[in-house]
Amino acid sequence: MTIRQKTLAFSRSDTRAAVLHLALSLVLGVAALALGAGWRDTPALLLLAVPLNIAANVRLFAVQHDNGHLSYFASRSANLWCGVLLGAFTANAFHTMRFNHNRHHAYIGNLDEMEHHEVMTWTVRHWQAASPLARLGYRLYRSPLSLCLLGPIYVFFIRYRLPRNALRVGLWDCALQNLLMGGLWGLVWLALGWPGLSFVLIGATASAITGTLMVYTGHNHEQTYWQSADAVEFEAASLQGASVLDLGPVFDFMTFNFAYHDLHHLNARIPCYALRRCHHALKDDLHPTRLGLWDALASLQWKLWDEEKGRMVRFADAPPPDPDRNLCRT
Repeated sequence: MTIRQKTLAFSRSDTRAAVLHLALSLVLGVAALALGAGWRDTPALLLLAVPLNIAANVRLFAVQHDNGHLSYFASRSANLWCGVLLGAFTANAFHTMRFNHNRHHAYIGNLDEMEHHEVMTWTVRHWQAASPLARLGYRLYRSPLSLCLLGPIYVFFIRYRLPRNALRVGLWDCALQNLLMGGLWGLVWLALGWPGLSFVLIGATASAITGTLMVYTGHNHEQTYWQSADAVEFEAASLQGASVLDLGPVFDFMTFNFAYHDLHHLNARIPCYALRRCHHALKDDLHPTRLGLWDALASLQWKLWDEEKGRMVRFADAPPPDPDRNLCRT
């Protein structure tokens, strides 16, 4: 029996657990907002309110994400309705997000379909053949400032307003999501004024940064997996190409078990409330890439995929660029 076959026992939706976790996540968000609305008078409140808000936002994103895989609720319609409504909190147009994310799953570990992945990764060969201006652009894109601050802010507040493939899915999806989010923010402003709305923006920024780093470390560790299209092996791409963030039970709770990202790629039908349980049940079969806090932060140094070595490398590890070739025109 393959590992994926063993995961099938955990890929059943549990409506009771789903409702309880959704309610808990919403309560966390309300509690964070109630505390954070007073941050201007008592700035120290942010020390508690921001982590609570991050937990609420990331957990709600995890629910919407599972709605996209039709795995959170047993009912298809419940998944679709919940996914659309949660766009008010996550800033993600549900149907467009679902389309893009499912393509990410379909092309996991595939070097020839890099444009479908959340974080662009060049190979050493691509780097050597690129123009100086293209290399500068890639350096800036993969810089810690871009990955940890500028990129998340741009994606959340600007790019998600009209995300990739929005025209293909339908602009109505983005229009509805923007309307829902604008309505939610308007209600916060009416109820709590500028202090409440400013806290929403602070929390959204912190959540975007946290979520981006989680997604980055989920796939960009040193021994990740990339192959050409004809050589990709699904199980290896899933289990080797995604890491386990070993940051403890509090992190698991705050991120709704995002840590077990390898199992999610192996079987996207496992709902997030069952991932941790599945991981522990199959611990003798799994040999995951575990990243502690410092390992996760250190993964920011990996910039290029070296096809010959079969691992990520730093810019300094790559051979000098080839001045006679230019595969990346600018």
